[in-house]
Amino acid sequence: MAVEVERHSPVRQPPTDGAEDTVTGALRDLARWLYRRLREEYEHETSDAAVDEALSANDWTFTAEGKRFG
Repeated sequence: MAVEVERHSPVRQPPTDGAEDTVTGALRDLARWLYRRLREEYEHETSDAAVDEALSANDWTFTAEGKRFG
């Protein structure tokens, strides 16, 4: 992940030393957290229990061949 930090200052003051590293680190932490949350949600939504619950809630039934029934 590459980040370029600029500072828009009326006196043209440059960014603080280490600003890019700080922002890059924060964005990496955010990306890792988001990835973990998405993975956890995916694992939950595709679990047998969640699929069974969705099928029951919607009164969906299927034949042994996997075709929709009823």
